[in-house]
Amino acid sequence: MKVLLIYPGSTVFEVAPDVNISTGAFLPPLGLLYLGKMLEIQGHNVEIIDCNTEGFTDESLQKAVHSSDAVGMTIYSGEKNLEHSLQLAKKIRQCDPDIPFLLGGPHCMIVPEQALHDHAADIAVCGEAEYLINPLIDAIEGKRSLSSVPGIFYKQNGKIQKTKANQQIQDLDALPYPSHHLVKKNTYGYVYGTKLIPGKVASLIGSRGCPHRCTFCQVSTFLPKYRGRSAQNIIQEIDELVSDGYNAIAFVDENFLVEKKKVETVMEHIIQQRYDLTLWVMDTRVDSADRQLYEKMRDAGVTNIFFGIESGNQEVLNYYNKKFTLDQVRYAVQLSKKMGFLVGGNFIIGAPIETKKHIQDTITFAKSLPLDTVIFNHFAYPWGAPIWRQAVEQGKINPDEFLVLSDAKRGLAQFDSKTIDDYCMRAYRNFFFNPRYWFRELSHVISHRDPTILDLGLRMLHLK
Repeated sequence: MKVLLIYPGSTVFEVAPDVNISTGAFLPPLGLLYLGKMLEIQGHNVEIIDCNTEGFTDESLQKAVHSSDAVGMTIYSGEKNLEHSLQLAKKIRQCDPDIPFLLGGPHCMIVPEQALHDHAADIAVCGEAEYLINPLIDAIEGKRSLSSVPGIFYKQNGKIQKTKANQQIQDLDALPYPSHHLVKKNTYGYVYGTKLIPGKVASLIGSRGCPHRCTFCQVSTFLPKYRGRSAQNIIQEIDELVSDGYNAIAFVDENFLVEKKKVETVMEHIIQQRYDLTLWVMDTRVDSADRQLYEKMRDAGVTNIFFGIESGNQEVLNYYNKKFTLDQVRYAVQLSKKMGFLVGGNFIIGAPIETKKHIQDTITFAKSLPLDTVIFNHFAYPWGAPIWRQAVEQGKINPDEFLVLSDAKRGLAQFDSKTIDDYCMRAYRNFFFNPRYWFRELSHVISHRDPTILDLGLRMLHLK
């Protein structure tokens, strides 16, 4: 069977109303690459369309649908992402009203029945799908019943049926490596038109879930148990990627440095093999900062690291249940700079307890750190997060609302939504108009002959 897998992607990343950063083709759609490998093992023919890439057009979508026997699509709950997936679903049905149409991704875990209805799809998969995709294709081919496949919602005789719950995959080492060749025609590493990651880019995930329980995070709802791959399993995948010509790898774990000894073993292998790799750490915590480990990361090729800092006020950090201090933030960022890393930080503005002073503390703190890039997010209540559940219990959020921005008008913040957006914009202006920032980035350009981060900063400044 020919199976078409579609990644609508995050075509825009909204940092504030009317301020959007086009992520473009940043990283390969790793989840679909895992599913692609499972299908290929069973002898199916697979095509992946990543809508973030330059090669995507309505014509290419139409051609791919007409040449396929089934279509699967990942969907997300963000307003812009959902809007795009709905548009794609409409086009798919216009191309072929009867083709079996499967949905997966976080949105299906939140509102599976609504997702089926809104996207005019046939099947919604809830949870990890590597061990479900082939049974689903078997059911489509008439080899088994859909009722025998766990973790799905499906349409039958005009009604939506539900099967027993899907279980998390416990042994990640048992999964085959993703089929990166399915997107080899695409070039990745772009954000807002800037090629941030040089070379041929792959993404790699060494774990699923997160052992921490931040109040604003929904990861523990989607992935209740943290599970990690072994160092040897990760090493073998890196060896395979290098042999396939990849020279840039982004580690996309929710928290890459949870298991420091494992990361150290992986970095030692890369150093011993003398691989010439550019490595990105997409997300980690400041309390994982360790000089010995960071030195190995630097020697292995890590060039960029991104921290979830969230606030510049300790009271707010405690409210978030971050369980680290501002001094740990300073140490992690400064150590990263000493290692020569380009450092990014994520901040949130508009939490329920945040006063004007709290917000100003965050703006001042962010400006004081030697960060190379920042994101200031309007605080949101995502479905399933502890703070979302609390707001539902208090009657401030309806159970069917899966992403709500903080707003005093709903009792969810100290300020109305527009004021919080204005604070986000002020934070960006304070950061990017800071002379120390431009001196720091110009120094990096001169010393490393690498203008990419400065170029992105200029583009961000233009946006503001």
